[in-house]
Amino acid sequence: MVFRVDGTAQIGLGHVMRCLTLATQLLPLHSITFLCCALPLTLQQQIQRAGIAILTTPSLDEGELEDNASAVLNEVEQASHATHCIALLDDMNDESIDMLIVDHYQLSASFSKVMRSRCKHIVVIDDLANRQHDCDVILDQNLFEDFEFRYDQLVPPHCQKLLGPEFAILRNEFYRAPPMPRNDNHILVCFGGSDPGNLTERVVDVLIELKSLTFSADIVVGAAYSSVNALEAKVERLPNAKLHVACGHISELMKSANTMIGAGGSMHWERAASGVAGIIITLADNQVETTRCLHERHCCLWLGACDEVTNEDISKAVEFAINSPQEMRKLANNAVSLVSANKNPSFVMDTILNIVTR
Repeated sequence: MVFRVDGTAQIGLGHVMRCLTLATQLLPLHSITFLCCALPLTLQQQIQRAGIAILTTPSLDEGELEDNASAVLNEVEQASHATHCIALLDDMNDESIDMLIVDHYQLSASFSKVMRSRCKHIVVIDDLANRQHDCDVILDQNLFEDFEFRYDQLVPPHCQKLLGPEFAILRNEFYRAPPMPRNDNHILVCFGGSDPGNLTERVVDVLIELKSLTFSADIVVGAAYSSVNALEAKVERLPNAKLHVACGHISELMKSANTMIGAGGSMHWERAASGVAGIIITLADNQVETTRCLHERHCCLWLGACDEVTNEDISKAVEFAINSPQEMRKLANNAVSLVSANKNPSFVMDTILNIVTR
């Protein structure tokens, strides 16, 4: 089994992490190889510790792609890149590949068509629905108004479509029972690993202004967060608040909170699986449509994009969450219903394997 996926400062590490989640469900029964550009050392070590081989591919973030990490390579460039990938695989192993999983915005049908000479089955993971794919399975876990139909003209007739939050890729920890009862007045703040816009500190500033209200809080940032010392000093001004840096148990924190303030993206489905209501500030354009859809279906409370949301907006939302815990519970329950069919850690991978082995 081979995964073609990248993680960079531009596109983030989410693609690699969701592929790692799927890959670990295949171990130890299958040998796994990641084809990817040079990764941050800690992530590379995490993949290798799991028993997964890594082959480093040429970088795709060059030229016009520097300004647009989701710009699709042209047909010649994709064919050339596929040839590089095949050469790397040939050096490692001369057997055909049972399954290639591609999770990459810059690659499309042109890449997959060349790779078919070495691959029995091809699975594509996508979020954008903006290009043609040559694959046997398409997986898009996001919610849109037309999510059932958005790939109809983009994949071959034989392709099986796994679409919507039912097929959310979730780590094993999100299927474990909550470690303790949920606290109605407990808030979790997390905007991902690096939070380059430092929304975490903005939210903490708001919480400091609201500390006359009764609540507790967990504040979570990743190892790449650059303002830890300043944030730590502010968190110390909050009674009943704790700062977590490079937290390894985010699912437990989600399951103990009534409200989580964070971003869109894959955290939508982690929140849903954990039963915590979301107050959302979107960080990128590609988070907007799914977040809007969830907001309109009363599955989260969307405040707007990060460059538009004011501290007053955040303050009002936090006050609402603290004063109306039952309303937040309704939001959470609506979100839970979206992922309720996804009942076990290997659900998505089992579904893919059942399709390609039929």
